[in-house]
Amino acid sequence: MGEIVSAFGIDVRLLVIQAINFGLLLLVLWHFLYKPVLKMIEARRLKIEQGVKDAEASGLKLSEIESEKGSIMTEAMKEAEGIVGNAKRSAADREKEMLAEAELKSERVLAESREHAKEESRLILEESKSEIAKMAVLGAERILKEKND
Repeated sequence: MGEIVSAFGIDVRLLVIQAINFGLLLLVLWHFLYKPVLKMIEARRLKIEQGVKDAEASGLKLSEIESEKGSIMTEAMKEAEGIVGNAKRSAADREKEMLAEAELKSERVLAESREHAKEESRLILEESKSEIAKMAVLGAERILKEKND
């Protein structure tokens, strides 16, 4: 081996010093560069892993919310249909009441009108009788006057 070293002109002391320098550089880089980079990569990996778990949890939560939304919407639609049905029934009942009231009122007005017409007719008839009686008396007086003349 000594022949190879002398043949290539390798200085063993310089080679040992270079090996020590390389080892020291390797230790310094390992301590100040490699360990922090590994810690940073591990922290990033954990953060990404947590992000994936959170995304999966959010997806599950979203599907739960969607199904709950569907059931709430179905329930709300049923309730709305019930309210509309009640409103329609109430409106129909109110319409019947209003029609009954209108019929009663129209019957009352009609009865009052008939009574008023009967009363007017009776008054006109009495007035006519009285006028006829006056005319008969005046006619009789005229006849009597003519006979006397």
